[in-house]
Amino acid sequence: MHFLALTPGSRHVGIGPRRKRPYRPRLRSSVPVLAALAAMTLVGSAAFTAGWMLRILQPERHHAPYPALITVEAEIQRTYHMGTGPVSGIAYSPDGRWLAATTSDGGVVVQQAAAGQQGNKRYTPQRTGGATGLTFNPEATTLAVGTSSGDVLLWSVPHGRQLAALGAPAGRASAITGTAFSPDGRILAAANLRGMVQLWDVSDPRSPTALATPARLDSVTDVAFDHRSATLAVGSIDGTVQLWDVSDPRHPEVLTTLESDQPVTSVGYSPDDAILAAGGSDGTTQFWNIHDLPDSRTTENVLGRPASILPAANPQASAASRSPQVPRGVGSITGLVFTSNRRIAASTAGGYVQVWDINNSRRPKLLLPPARPQAFTSLSYDTASSTLAIGAANGTVQVWAADADDDRTGPALR
Repeated sequence: MHFLALTPGSRHVGIGPRRKRPYRPRLRSSVPVLAALAAMTLVGSAAFTAGWMLRILQPERHHAPYPALITVEAEIQRTYHMGTGPVSGIAYSPDGRWLAATTSDGGVVVQQAAAGQQGNKRYTPQRTGGATGLTFNPEATTLAVGTSSGDVLLWSVPHGRQLAALGAPAGRASAITGTAFSPDGRILAAANLRGMVQLWDVSDPRSPTALATPARLDSVTDVAFDHRSATLAVGSIDGTVQLWDVSDPRHPEVLTTLESDQPVTSVGYSPDDAILAAGGSDGTTQFWNIHDLPDSRTTENVLGRPASILPAANPQASAASRSPQVPRGVGSITGLVFTSNRRIAASTAGGYVQVWDINNSRRPKLLLPPARPQAFTSLSYDTASSTLAIGAANGTVQVWAADADDDRTGPALR
């Protein structure tokens, strides 16, 4: 038996043998996803906006003992007030010069990361609704801004002039939940609540070209390119991450499907592309070792078969296949970044930031703000300054030192 997911007039990638679903724990409740309240805000570069929601099923937690958490008061270097609406997305530019944020009322703020001076503030047009997230292109010259109407706006940096507006196919518009530029800067992927992922050629951001509109059966929550611009990870609320071969972006192909046991809220590759991480609605993150994926950029793979019929890859769970469960109240993962090949930071809806090393995942740090936590909606990391920028539901962005001082650790949080 096969299932099929098609978008009108476009190529599909949602075809394959129907998989036996993994066991799911008995469901206890469902939680509305609102970026405004951040009960479950989805994905660092594209979060949800007040006024619309997505139902996420929350499983009961097992009563296994929690790991010994190191709790550390965060070192907050700066706090910026971005607007009256919740921060729905945040991003450092790849060169570390700019820090940009979107708000649920449509605001898009770009400022100098080091000086903290605001470069400009613009609002998305009324017809596009609130801004749901954003991402920089590799050259830090263009911003892709997702909106609740389903449009993606391309703006120049830092002046904020609109270069183009990318619309969804007729009848398929839905709020943008994730955007990602390929590392070579040529391709933009934009995912939405309907499960569509539009692929655009943005080599010339003033004249983008639609390439393909593959779709999944369930809402897509986040997308991420590997550093070769050859594979796209596509997370979904159905608890899976699909890896797509996008070396030919006009004809994407499914390489494999990775099973999680929670709705996936964010995805990301390690800097060396060896590890794929997927944050979940239960506050934990799963890892897969994917270094042995076929190289889809070549005309032939290791078996000598044409790249168009690449065999399904078989990523293995890494040595630390899952981050530790965290206490109640910490909340779902809302943003996920690798700060090094093996070190990860994740923001949560409960107003905390988890930091851990994959090689020592049983001793994670839980960074606590000195004041009452706000629900965190998004996360970004700047390599040059070793800082984390964290968007909050109260309309602020907090800049934290990424490496907390262990000497200030307190008793484990229970």
